[in-house]
Amino acid sequence: MQENNNPLLRQIQLKKEEMFAFARDTGFNSVETVSCSQELDKLIYEYQISAQTVQTEVKKEKIHFRQLFWFLHRPQKAAGSFDT
Repeated sequence: MQENNNPLLRQIQLKKEEMFAFARDTGFNSVETVSCSQELDKLIYEYQISAQTVQTEVKKEKIHFRQLFWFLHRPQKAAGSFDT
């Protein structure tokens, strides 16, 4: 996982380290390890939802930019021409 200033990524990293420590000390199937794993799953899900929201917003901005670009660069009709 890439180092980032995102606090959620930091929480994920810390929870992962905690889970590994529980697994090492109490076993993979211990209540502590499984509980920590479930908490990690929730954090990862939360991160995926937030990343998906950001991607959706970026796509919307790109669409708006394309529409604006098209509007500003659309062909102009010659002065005095009429549609028939």
